[in-house]
Amino acid sequence: MSSPIKDVLKTLNQHADLVEQALGGVVDSEGQAVRSSIVALRQVSALRPAGEDGYRLHQRLREYLHDHLQLFPAFQSLAEIGSRITQVNSLWIEIEQIRRTKDAEVVNRLVDTIQTTVFDIGDSMDRNMLLLQTLMQTRYGNVRSLAAKKSQNRYYQQQTNTLADDLVRLARVCDKVEREASTRGMEDLARFLRRNLLSRVLPWQQGMSEMQTQIRREIFRMREIERDLKLLARMDMLMRQQPTWRGFEMDLDGPIPDFMLAVSLPAFVPQIEPLDTDRQMVEEMERLVATMPAKDVAPADPDPPKRYTYVVDPPRAPPISPAAKALQRLQAQARLIEVDISLAQWRLDDADASKLPPNLWLMFAIMGLRTAGHKVDPIPHLPREGERFTHSIRDALVRPMTRRAPPRRHAVA
Repeated sequence: MSSPIKDVLKTLNQHADLVEQALGGVVDSEGQAVRSSIVALRQVSALRPAGEDGYRLHQRLREYLHDHLQLFPAFQSLAEIGSRITQVNSLWIEIEQIRRTKDAEVVNRLVDTIQTTVFDIGDSMDRNMLLLQTLMQTRYGNVRSLAAKKSQNRYYQQQTNTLADDLVRLARVCDKVEREASTRGMEDLARFLRRNLLSRVLPWQQGMSEMQTQIRREIFRMREIERDLKLLARMDMLMRQQPTWRGFEMDLDGPIPDFMLAVSLPAFVPQIEPLDTDRQMVEEMERLVATMPAKDVAPADPDPPKRYTYVVDPPRAPPISPAAKALQRLQAQARLIEVDISLAQWRLDDADASKLPPNLWLMFAIMGLRTAGHKVDPIPHLPREGERFTHSIRDALVRPMTRRAPPRRHAVA
């Protein structure tokens, strides 16, 4: 009997296209394929009616999918931990009040709730750090314009400021709870807070500070890019309004325009590059060549001494390995016999082939025989329990080569 959870997941997998369509809005029952998918999803309660002919995705399933896909939108809110911090503080105050009545069962239940809340805080902070790191790495990949990127940076700057304040409050509240728990003999709770929360607050704060610095730097770069684009747009508008304009007519007696001071151009360095065809350069080169001393040319030696003797080694054939010798004998035997040959049994009877391990001999012999044109059928091992096939062989059979009949000779009348 199959599990109902497996049936539900299988149905969602089979109709994933319709689930994705329902995530974006209401779907209508149009077409036979859509109706069958709607019926299947309705049976597992994944779709709810919306109107007369429309259906919407289950609210809990929608929340789960949005929670899973939270890294994709450009403006995704960070997970809020302020309410959980307040919950930890309230639960600890309640534990202090109930400990006086010596109700151990209620105290244990409240301690379990604190531990669950601490786990939720840690998971939320890890996801927030991952989201911010992804945001810093994608830069402009998840927005479509510079204005959207600027708005996104300001949005996450506000989010990180709030989260940084919550981290400060989290460290203060958890430190107080851990100190008081150690004083009142609740060492397990104090150790749990130190291991799962207090030891991770400092890395979270350092990472949050780095993210805030990076976001401020990006906002400053956005302002510089926006200013440069504004100046470029002004220049483009000026040149479009006057197509026949040949340049700026500067009045040295008056002030320099602001747009000329906005860009700092590099200084021009004069560089004179003479040409070889100039008359003065030709005369100068001739004068320099005439004043140069003559080059001493050493007389040629009729018989130079030989320092080295070029010796060519005669070609040598590489030695034949024992495995190659065994393969040659096997090929010669396979061409003559008319029955199947077992490679494993043949190896036991041959001295050279026995020097190789069984698995190496099988692969070496199969490749050599198939290259020579022989037909070889590997015999695999029996599959293990629970498997359908195996990847290893235990033996191989060499089939005899079919001999062709001699051609018939027709008598000439």
